[in-house]
Amino acid sequence: MVKSKVWLSTISLMLTAALLLAGCNSNKSPKEALQSSMTKSAEMKSYSFQGSMKVEDLKIPTAEGEDPAATGMIMSMLKSADISWTGAYRADPMQVEMKLNVALKGDMSINVNVPLVMTKDKMWFKIPNTPFFPVPEKLKDKFVEVDLKKLAEESGQPLPNLDPGKSQQMANDMLGIVFKHVDEKQYLSDVKAKDAGLPQDADVKQVIQFKLTKDQVEPFLKMVIEKIAPEVIDLFSKNEEYRKLLQLKPEDLDAAKKQLETAKGEDLSKSMEEFKKTVKSLEVVSNIGIDKKDYPAYTDIRAKADFDVAGQTGTAAIKVVSEMKDINKDVKLEYPDGPKDSVSMDEFQQEMDTAFGGSGL
Repeated sequence: MVKSKVWLSTISLMLTAALLLAGCNSNKSPKEALQSSMTKSAEMKSYSFQGSMKVEDLKIPTAEGEDPAATGMIMSMLKSADISWTGAYRADPMQVEMKLNVALKGDMSINVNVPLVMTKDKMWFKIPNTPFFPVPEKLKDKFVEVDLKKLAEESGQPLPNLDPGKSQQMANDMLGIVFKHVDEKQYLSDVKAKDAGLPQDADVKQVIQFKLTKDQVEPFLKMVIEKIAPEVIDLFSKNEEYRKLLQLKPEDLDAAKKQLETAKGEDLSKSMEEFKKTVKSLEVVSNIGIDKKDYPAYTDIRAKADFDVAGQTGTAAIKVVSEMKDINKDVKLEYPDGPKDSVSMDEFQQEMDTAFGGSGL
């Protein structure tokens, strides 16, 4: 009897432990995970980031009258280009630092770095000094300072709101609306980080994959017109900060509502006929990696299309990767008070006019 009780207690403990472990390791459904992550991202006050963009394939039919050799050279240059960026963001006081790198490979290999610093009312950028575009001696290694407030006053336009944090929050709210209406079984799935092709050092607990094919475009557009777009317009109507970000006026939203009503009354299948004839295949795949604190720390998107224009076949494939780290940590800023070695926009224009004979470059 005593032994039986011991065995029962042991089995009970094992079952309880198994259930607890299962509960700890279980992921939310793809839609729940994305919605939770979009909400959580509003709490991001600082982070470092990195990303890249690569044209994986490109073959565009040569239009009548165009030089095939020139078109081929441009496509080859785009295919060989590696575009990447690194940087850091801080919400209070708002500052972004980014280094953009463009590397062209092949016979005309070149590597261009463009540092950029941005605060609420100022922006600094450094003109890269290359053999193709030599910078005047007085401007070498100097930042050009742009007073955004002054620029807005001179142009008569409102000061642009360039806060990446607010932009991120707006994008997440919009994505939240999208994923609320997306059919989970049709478009979303749970995938392993290895199978999704995420880098080994990507610190994520769950990867959600969004996939859209040619056959899904028409029902997806119908969902956008009937459900998603009206809610996005309503989001902007109620949020003045988002309207300022995009410099939208209430009358712009009223016009969008009218256009949407017109679109609802049209036969979408007829509008899609030309698309179906031209696009032979289409696949858009996006992986969203969610970290242990529910932040959307990793995102990639790959789009590939094969098409036919007047009997000429073409293809295009592009991949964009974005990753955030050190979320809500004390991120390192190289110019916490803005670059010191800088020239004003007026000085920059004067030096360029002098160097290029007043051409206005």
